[in-house]
Amino acid sequence: MKAILPSPIHSKQLRIPDEFISTFGNQLQNVVTLTVPDGRQWNIQLNKCHNNGVFLTNKWKQFSQHYSLRYGYYLDFNYQGNSNFNVVIYDTTSLEISYPLTASNEGNPSFCSKSIKGRYAYISADFAAKYLKLNVPIKLQNSQGKQWQVSCSTQVVNSTAMRLSAGFSKFAKENNLSEGVTYVFELIKKEPVLVLLVTAFHKTRRGRRVLSAKEAEVMELKHFKKAILPSPIHAKQIRIPNEFVTRFGKELGNVAEITVPDGSVWEMKLKKRNENIFLTTKWQEFAEYYSIEYGCYLSFKYEGDSKFSVVIFDATSVEICYPLKTPCTNEEQNKRCVTDRKMSEAETIESHGKHVKSMYEHAYERAEVAANEYNPKNPFFRSKVCKGRYPYAPSDFAKKYLKPDVPIKLQNADGEQWEVCCAFNMSNSMAMRIVKGYCEFHTNNNLSEGDHCVFEVIKEMPVVLKVTIFRTVDFAD
Repeated sequence: MKAILPSPIHSKQLRIPDEFISTFGNQLQNVVTLTVPDGRQWNIQLNKCHNNGVFLTNKWKQFSQHYSLRYGYYLDFNYQGNSNFNVVIYDTTSLEISYPLTASNEGNPSFCSKSIKGRYAYISADFAAKYLKLNVPIKLQNSQGKQWQVSCSTQVVNSTAMRLSAGFSKFAKENNLSEGVTYVFELIKKEPVLVLLVTAFHKTRRGRRVLSAKEAEVMELKHFKKAILPSPIHAKQIRIPNEFVTRFGKELGNVAEITVPDGSVWEMKLKKRNENIFLTTKWQEFAEYYSIEYGCYLSFKYEGDSKFSVVIFDATSVEICYPLKTPCTNEEQNKRCVTDRKMSEAETIESHGKHVKSMYEHAYERAEVAANEYNPKNPFFRSKVCKGRYPYAPSDFAKKYLKPDVPIKLQNADGEQWEVCCAFNMSNSMAMRIVKGYCEFHTNNNLSEGDHCVFEVIKEMPVVLKVTIFRTVDFAD
């Protein structure tokens, strides 16, 4: 999560939070890709300033101007691995913005049209004359990359204007798009088959709003954010923004279901008072469990049927380390993962003054450097041990070697093995986290916050990951 502040620097560059860089900085290339819900992808250069942070620079100004970013806006960055981010943009009312109606690449030829009775769409004469041929199949592609074959027919005799007919009704039906929807058709490929990227828009009282493949997902943008302010009211309840209530208030029942990235599902009572709606019962317990305090932000996405998914950000604008739960047995399922390891020197730094604290800060850095310099020949990924956080496997690694809920083995330097399972990091990401069984591995190997692990594939069927541990305490002077 990143706030846009009233500073001229934001018009030229945007700083990535230091906490994020400490965890994922070694994965980032010189150019990162930002993917926005409107389908556009922006390749933006990273400027890495020694001791002064990492910034999005080249093309950031164009990005900012295109989406009219200004003081009070917030951007929610979701790292997908391999230097790719998904970005959701919020306006000053805490709601997701209405994205501009444009083609994904302004240099590509495009035209706008409406569906007629869900059976066909007209094509402008100029576009048809340049790029289309009568009865020659072309393909329509939605924002998820799925394609449908369609054909063109003449609109009237002796006219170069055409319409998309054969196959178009199937496209409209399978994307749940109704009559009157406005489309932008963008030419993204000419050979061997012409491909048109289709972005659909729906008229609302606030103007045009981007539609995705499914109308229920597209008709309205369903994200809202919530800041935690220094007010005692937040300890007992939290108010849902009025703009969101205006759109979806009638759909909400008396109880909301909140799903967190750690897999927990919380049921909270919805209290309706006048035109306001509050999350009340269990909110205080929820806030205490996730240590939500002043300066934190919550990003809610409405899934329909009074169900929300939520991502929690701390005061540094980085997603929190969710509390570890032990999934080994039913009795242990809701207990925190507690190690039996005695307090090490690294864990008692506060009692020895600033000198010792500084010494262990250097130890953390040296452990990270050592882990980054270790490059096994086999496929691998690195992960920092963070309080309450499961190890993160980037999407490019996860796609090749991991599957959700399929057991794999973690092996330490002594050859001992632990069975674990993985789960997707987010619903819209291929990245995964090692979850079930990890608590036992964490405990038995005496891992501490700040340690670094390198997970290396040493066997593929079934998958066995050798874990090389770089302990912070081993790098203390």
